[in-house]
This record gives sequence, C-alpha cells and structure tokens, in this order.
Amino acid sequence: MRTSVNISFFVSPESAASTASKKDYRSTAYNNYSADLVDLDNEVCTIEVEARTESEASEQAERIAFEMGIQVSYINIYKQ
Repeated sequence: MRTSVNISFFVSPESAASTASKKDYRSTAYNNYSADLVDLDNEVCTIEVEARTESEASEQAERIAFEMGIQVSYINIYKQ
C-alpha cells in the first residue's frame, strides 16, 4: 500500500536564529516527530515517534498504523 507523506517543521524565528549559530549536539540522536494518520474516512489519529530522519519517522508511523489496523490515506509528519 502506498501512502502520501507530508513533512512540516514547528520552528519559531527566535529558535531558528539561535540554532543557526550553534552546532547541533544531537546530530546523531533521535528527534521527536508527531504523525497524523489520516484514514480513508478522513478520520485523524495522532501518534508520536522518535526517529533520526523524516523518512524513518514516516516508516515507523506507517508500521504503527498497520499494526493498529488503520488503512491510511496519507500521513502528515511534524518535527517537534
């Protein structure tokens, strides 16, 4: 089954400016992502996953949706 994945970032201008001048000490660490699983009836189930990349987060979200028995129309991924 193929699903669409949308990726968004929650970043304020202040935090973006402060992190631009710093080296990211978590470059190999996991990041927190929120995933909205939208099923074929347009019902939304929100889950949280930890992953290194957006693609890894979408794979985890798709696997969790399958385990929950949700037929996903598309997935929105938000980096927190």
